[in-house]
Amino acid sequence: MIAPRPADQELYQQQLAPWLPPRLFDCHVHVSLPQHWGPLSEARRQSIWALEVGLPQSWPQLRQRLRLLFPGREVSVLAFGGVYREVDLAANNAYVLAGARRPAHRAHALLVTHPDWDPDRIREGLAQGFVGIKPYPDLAPAGMEGARLHDFLPPAHLAALDEAGGVLMLHLPRPGRLGDADNIRDLLELADRYPAIKLIVAHLGRAFCLPTAQRGLPHFADCPQVHFDLAAHLNADVFCYALETVGPQRLLFGSDLPVTLMRGVREHRGEQYFNYTDQPYSWNVTRKSPDQEARYTYFLYEELRALVQAVQRTGLGRQAMAQIMYANCARLLGPVG
Repeated sequence: MIAPRPADQELYQQQLAPWLPPRLFDCHVHVSLPQHWGPLSEARRQSIWALEVGLPQSWPQLRQRLRLLFPGREVSVLAFGGVYREVDLAANNAYVLAGARRPAHRAHALLVTHPDWDPDRIREGLAQGFVGIKPYPDLAPAGMEGARLHDFLPPAHLAALDEAGGVLMLHLPRPGRLGDADNIRDLLELADRYPAIKLIVAHLGRAFCLPTAQRGLPHFADCPQVHFDLAAHLNADVFCYALETVGPQRLLFGSDLPVTLMRGVREHRGEQYFNYTDQPYSWNVTRKSPDQEARYTYFLYEELRALVQAVQRTGLGRQAMAQIMYANCARLLGPVG
């Protein structure tokens, strides 16, 4: 699945590489081993499409994949473990931190947290070398769709993180994503109350479609401490809107590896997006023609293709790409290794 095909290499060399700086900083990768995962029922896998696509990814696999995906580039990462309720958080977090301590991995690590933890576990994790935390709404009692931020990210955790000026990688809950009124209110309150936290909103607030971005992003135009990563985002229209609304200095490259090793395309219709791939996943019921599927490249390359298109359309040029692909994350997180 990872081995590049001639079409991948052609796309990379002709359309992507000319826009990529020599150093990249990927602020959104998952690292875990199979033994960190408990059983996943079929119903559970089918409830979250990414669970069918890719879960474990070891440190050696990650480094090998980055070399294949970005030949000739030096890639640093912000890594964290699996974020679902089936994960052994203690074992996975320990593995992530051990790998990040190796200079060859060029990595910072985030601690995946559980809302029931005493805040001293946050402080201990930061003292051990984690640069911040990665809470996740699937661990909230009400689950991802009904959760509010404090259901999986308690104020005591935020206070501990704010004391240290740590990083918060935040995945927004609720079907309305970045456009949800409760999410907007909670996120603005968080940014105001905990100003020392280095806040990264994952997946551009899950605003995968333009109407969602238009409802949410303007509320954060004047919140310079709120950054957005672009992980697993394939919509050039949303990228354009983000560049115009919050600017390139607050956007961060993220891959969401290993999920974006999937080959395919994404279509956006109104408030919904549709993934197409060449793999027999349960949700992949509407297929493109064999000729179209044969031309599929990695979702990660489609993300970068959409970003290049947006930078070109907004007339921002290679300096903006260099900010998004490396400089912003390096400034926010500091050097690795």
